[in-house]
Amino acid sequence: MRRNSGFTLVEVLVALLLGAIGLLGTLAVQQAMISASKTANDSAVALRLASQKLEEFSTVLTTGDPNLPTGYSTPNVDQFYSSLMATGTWTAGMPVNAEGIESATGKAPEYRWTRIWRVVNVGYAQPYVISVAVTYLSDTGNPKTVRLDMERRKSW
Repeated sequence: MRRNSGFTLVEVLVALLLGAIGLLGTLAVQQAMISASKTANDSAVALRLASQKLEEFSTVLTTGDPNLPTGYSTPNVDQFYSSLMATGTWTAGMPVNAEGIESATGKAPEYRWTRIWRVVNVGYAQPYVISVAVTYLSDTGNPKTVRLDMERRKSW
């Protein structure tokens, strides 16, 4: 006489297979969430580092003669800006850590971000254009860049 209670071996194996597939799907979603969280954190740090540098530029007084032609440097023009905008090119990249501390000794693992900036004198009676770019490597090794631009009015 046969009993009809219990599960067959095939039913148990199918149930285990379905459970394993569900578990692997859950692990894949968790891995994607961790990766997205790391990416969001890195870009947030880059944005904060760029904002920090723009705030440093905001504390500098812009004084000088408004009648000077574009690109003309003289001791009367604000020395801070005139030295930065001599060529209008980007500064050399400096590795920084998440707190914005620069490293002159090289690129240690915690100094993952590189910050560069430039100041451009647009012209007579026009603002300075200050650009800050922060570059870092994503988890896949691809470079990512966050760039902020700001117009700084000249006060005479």
